[in-house]
Amino acid sequence: MGCCLLLLIVGAGPLAAATRHTVAGWGMEQGLPHNLVQSVAQGSDGFIWLGTWEGAVRFNGRSFTVFDRQNTPGVELSGVQSILAEADGAMLFGTMSDGIYRYHRGRWEAVGGEATRHLPVSAMLRDSSGALWIASAERLLRLMTSGQLIDAGAEMGLPRVPITALSSDRDGALLVATEHGVHRVWKGRLAPWKATAGWVVRDLVDDTQGGWIVAADDGIHWLHGDGRQEHLLAGERVDSVRRDANGALWMSLSAGRLERYVDGHSERIVIPGQVSPALMIDREGLVWAGSTDGLFRVDEGAARGLTHADGLGSDYVRAVIQSDDGVVWVGHSEGLNRLQGERAVPVRLVSGSGRDASVLALASHGDEVWAGTYNRGVYRLDGSGRVRQQIILPGALQPLVRALRVDDDGTVWIGSSDGVYRYRDGELRHYGEEEGLPGLAVLSLYRDPAGVLWIGCNGGMAAMGADGRLQAWSADGDFPARYVFDFLGDANGDLWIATDHGLLRKRGLDFTVFDHRNGLPRDKLFRIIDDGNGHLWLSSNQGVFRLERSDLVAVAAAARSHLAVHVVDHNDGMPSSQGNGASSPAGWMTREGLLLFPTAGGLALIDPARADGYVRQRKAPMAIESVEVDGTPQSVRVAYDLPAEVERIAVAYAGLGFRAPDKMRYRYRMEGFDADWVDAGSRTEAVYTNLQPGRYRLRVQSIALPLDWDNRERVGETSITFDIAAPYWQRPWVLLLAAATMVGLLLLLISWRTASYRRRQRLLNTEIGARTQELREKNHALEQAGVERDNLMQRLEYMAMHDALTGLPNRRAGDAHLQQMLGEAARTGTSLNVALLDIDHFKHVNDRFGHEAGDRVLREVAGLLQLQLGAGQYVSRYGGEEFLIVLCGMSLDKAVMLLQELRMRLARLRLEEVDPDIAISVSIGVAALGQDQDTIRTLLAAADRHLYRAKREGRNRVLS
Repeated sequence: MGCCLLLLIVGAGPLAAATRHTVAGWGMEQGLPHNLVQSVAQGSDGFIWLGTWEGAVRFNGRSFTVFDRQNTPGVELSGVQSILAEADGAMLFGTMSDGIYRYHRGRWEAVGGEATRHLPVSAMLRDSSGALWIASAERLLRLMTSGQLIDAGAEMGLPRVPITALSSDRDGALLVATEHGVHRVWKGRLAPWKATAGWVVRDLVDDTQGGWIVAADDGIHWLHGDGRQEHLLAGERVDSVRRDANGALWMSLSAGRLERYVDGHSERIVIPGQVSPALMIDREGLVWAGSTDGLFRVDEGAARGLTHADGLGSDYVRAVIQSDDGVVWVGHSEGLNRLQGERAVPVRLVSGSGRDASVLALASHGDEVWAGTYNRGVYRLDGSGRVRQQIILPGALQPLVRALRVDDDGTVWIGSSDGVYRYRDGELRHYGEEEGLPGLAVLSLYRDPAGVLWIGCNGGMAAMGADGRLQAWSADGDFPARYVFDFLGDANGDLWIATDHGLLRKRGLDFTVFDHRNGLPRDKLFRIIDDGNGHLWLSSNQGVFRLERSDLVAVAAAARSHLAVHVVDHNDGMPSSQGNGASSPAGWMTREGLLLFPTAGGLALIDPARADGYVRQRKAPMAIESVEVDGTPQSVRVAYDLPAEVERIAVAYAGLGFRAPDKMRYRYRMEGFDADWVDAGSRTEAVYTNLQPGRYRLRVQSIALPLDWDNRERVGETSITFDIAAPYWQRPWVLLLAAATMVGLLLLLISWRTASYRRRQRLLNTEIGARTQELREKNHALEQAGVERDNLMQRLEYMAMHDALTGLPNRRAGDAHLQQMLGEAARTGTSLNVALLDIDHFKHVNDRFGHEAGDRVLREVAGLLQLQLGAGQYVSRYGGEEFLIVLCGMSLDKAVMLLQELRMRLARLRLEEVDPDIAISVSIGVAALGQDQDTIRTLLAAADRHLYRAKREGRNRVLS
């Protein structure tokens, strides 16, 4: 997204399930034309629109589309300071000195003509009659539907004072906010509104409960519907105010701050730069604010972070645990912290000024906590954090301790880079590969409900029963993973295993694997936590995944193919999406139900209830952003009539979900062409080439993770249609004319035969011998006529399948041949290569030397292609200066070499008799038949992409 994420802490303690806001920001580095955002609005189609000093900007959550005088001819959009979303989907933009412009479905137009050409516009409002009210400095203007501009303020006696905002009340009356109070316009009459006389009013909004919220230079005046008045932020100038669905007030202050007021308390939301009056709450409940540093989105994230700023010794957190007394302990690369209130308090493992060891593992037993380190063994600490004992492991170099387990009898199990150690009554016993461990590096230890100790290693896993004997599952055998990071046992005996090859379920002797093929974003998983509400939470290097247990059961039973995975990551407030594994515990659920996960950027705290609310959010609107036909941008509309010669259609789309736009996933289907949906992942463009004539409907769908296309309530959709005309020789009138001609010829032939027969009958009695001879001659003539007719039909068929200029097969014949070769390759397994050849700068040849010279170039190129390719290969003219080449029975490398030689021979071709300055070069794109290129469409699309790349990289080359 190219955004920065900040965290604002609001609440009593770092582990309380309190509100924390994530702030995402975008500036000029991410595509804004100017960092000062002066206005913000959301259109009926869902796009976010911004007004800046350097034009109007449309935002889809990932990228900005800028409209200014440089890319939008005839439109002056410098200094956009007000935006109005119209009911019909149009957007109005008021500028500092260039009047008003209207945008609707890709078209721009000036509003009001010469009367508003250089009008400064600070606010706009459309009334029920269709007239547009305009605040322009100290004037209130009304633009009628007829185009007449009226100085309505002067006619009604409005004082000449700056107008700051326009609104309408529940009766449809106009409310005019000024620096001398608010005035109400109703049925052409002007009157003071409520007790606002003398107030310097900057903004006013309906509180949806019968009252009004007025932003003024002396704070907020809340005029309740029951007659009560509240004065908030007294002494502060408030430039704009909005009220969210939870009743909180959001205010931008002229001091450059964004404030949130709720339940009698005002809180500052930290946003870089000086906050501008641009303030909006969108349909998802997200708060959008502009500042001198860009655009910012404020959300109550499902996660938050505890970092070095909160007292952690390091942001690189490795392990976390909550001891029996409720204290949370955090191990990190610089040592150990325990959480007290809102702060992380350091716990010293080494006396004096020495540096503490990195803590990789934690365990608790009663009031004691055990800490495993990188190179100093294991420490035992009391509940206050004082070191009571240090266990030194054998060896000159201390092995890494990545896992710890303390049994009820006080036995300590130590998982290290040198195997497992059991510490009991002051004695250590070692278990290594000799005892059956499938790998020396131990990553996890877990005792299941049945009392079995499970050991995760770097080469599989092992189980230790009550007798102390090990049973191993080796990665070199039938075990479906190598690294085992965590275990979770169910009461029914199932064992869940987090590995580098996905989530495994062990039931009896069988393993079920859940990985990317079932919808997991990543296969490497570090930690498994059951939240007690039917969900498993899995940490990874790309956030934390929440799975429904019922989905896992359904996938294992083949009742569904994919898991609906909800991802919580950096976008939701985690300090980093990269979770840390190969240490334990790599996650914990507190007594309060909060989920804690170590990450590379701090300790992540996830509120499952808030995350659940995001999972259930409704579908985001789908929008078509742009349509290109053969590289030419088209205005966005619902239907397109295209000529037969169209070769490439590209459609860009966006799902307008702004909470986490990079979690949007897409699929599309061209009805009439695609047999099924095309999974686009996060890609936002659909491209089709060489569609046959006919009517097509492109449907595009979006969904925010978790991915569940069957849940129609969460799937957004839009569609457009394309009508591609048939070539002239396939049009009905041409076919009808051809049929009529053939019938006429047949009737003429029958008529001629009948007349001839009658003449012969009249001569029959007098000249039997001559008649017999004549009859033989006529029969011969009839045979000749039949031959001529057959020749005529063959010529017609030849003309239908060949290019008249070059004599090569045409596009129709080329497609038929390619389809035949695909079938042959599928049956015999022979290789097949397809190339698209395009003559470089052919338009330049036509323009400079004339079309006769261009025709000569085409014939010469066609002749050389036929001569050089030889028997067994195929070439056709595919359109204009483009040729299709089909090469069978050779590898892609050999095909490229052959085409390179062909390209060089063409480059040496000279047309001295036409003009010695004519030089010929070609660009060629080659694609080979393969797994993802096994149809005409996919092969030609691949060759076309390589051809376009050859053009972009300088032409006169062959690319594959």
